[in-house]
Amino acid sequence: MDVAIIITFCVLLLFAYVFDLTSARTKIPSVILLLLLGWTVKLLTNFFGIELPDVSDVLPVFGSDPDRARRLFGIETG
Repeated sequence: MDVAIIITFCVLLLFAYVFDLTSARTKIPSVILLLLLGWTVKLLTNFFGIELPDVSDVLPVFGSDPDRARRLFGIETG
């Protein structure tokens, strides 16, 4: 499962790079293209019955809640 996660992150990074290159020509922001990609992948996984792992515990690390991320990983502050 760890290999699949690493490969997924790499593929998403490549998609982000390609979308960044194409956004200059198409005038569509790369964020919109990434959102559409995520929506499409979610629809396809539901259609084919592929179960996705729950990543809600890790999201604060990538999001904007640093206090929750510190509590999650047991990092002391101050």
